[in-house]
Parts: sequence; C-alpha cells; structure tokens
Amino acid sequence: MPTTPSANTLYWSTGSCSMASHLALEQVGADYTGVRIDFSRNQQRSDAYLKLNPKGRVPVLVTPQGILTETPAILQYICQQYPAAGLAPLDDPFELARMNAFNSYLCSTVHVHHAHRVRGERWSDEPRVVEGLKLKVAKNMGDSFAYIERDYLQGPLGAGRAAEHLRHVPLHHRQLARG
Repeated sequence: MPTTPSANTLYWSTGSCSMASHLALEQVGADYTGVRIDFSRNQQRSDAYLKLNPKGRVPVLVTPQGILTETPAILQYICQQYPAAGLAPLDDPFELARMNAFNSYLCSTVHVHHAHRVRGERWSDEPRVVEGLKLKVAKNMGDSFAYIERDYLQGPLGAGRAAEHLRHVPLHHRQLARG
C-alpha cells in the first residue's frame, strides 16, 4: 500500500463535521485540494455535487481510487494512507476498532443531537415537534459529553495510544453545540 498517495480533493463546509477530515489531511501533510461547499447557496444540492454524493452532504473525498463519503470512512482512509503520521493504532485491531466505535458514536449520536438544534425539520414537519427537539439538545449533548469523557477519555481508551488523537474532538462538538 502506498504511503504517499496521489492528490485528493476534499469537499467540505464551514462549521460542519467535515472539519475532522480537513484537520486530519492537514495533520498528515497530505497533498489535497479543498473545495468549500456553501450551504447558504445550497451548493450541496447542485447537480454537479449530487453526482459526487447523492446524499447531498459533506464531507466527500475524491481519491485516485474513487469517491469516499462519511467521516469515519474518510478518517480511516487517511490514517491508512499515511501510517507514519500515527493518527490511528493501525497495528492493533482492537484499539483500531475502539477508535472506530468512538468515531461512529460521534457521527451517529452526538452529531444527530446537535442537528436537532439547527435542522429539526429533517425529523418532523410539525413546528411543535421541531421546537421540542431543540429543547432536548442541551441535555442530550451534555449526556453525550459526559459519556465521552467518562468512558472514552478517562476509561481504557483514554489510557490507550489513540487517546491523544481523540482529546480535541469533544471540544469541536462542544463548539458546535454552542452555535
């Protein structure tokens, strides 16, 4: 497997979860081009973008091998393409699986809690329900961070080799929660 891949293109948006992929590419010193997708201009719904990602979401990483979407997949790709950067415990299947569990939790739970504050209409057309979702955000986000800090950063993973790479992530999600 090559350790120095050809150039990639990352499609990202300000204030979104695509920041994790952007930071990882920067940290490993990757040769890539960044393309900002402006949600305020609905660029994620353009025909050209939907050809890259029919889901109309960021991030998208166009690689020499093909197109990747979804943050955990892109992060693992970056970690495996640049193993010398040490962003993931690639030589330890159990620790790597735990890191992937953490990334999946961020995407499937924490990010969804945050999205209820700013995009509740994805879950309901009823204004009353959307407002109810917003009211739960602070508690749900607080519970999520307590779990992360207790079980990921202070528990076994926090003592593991991957912990140093995970400590900045809750800060990013806390900033998103505050808006």
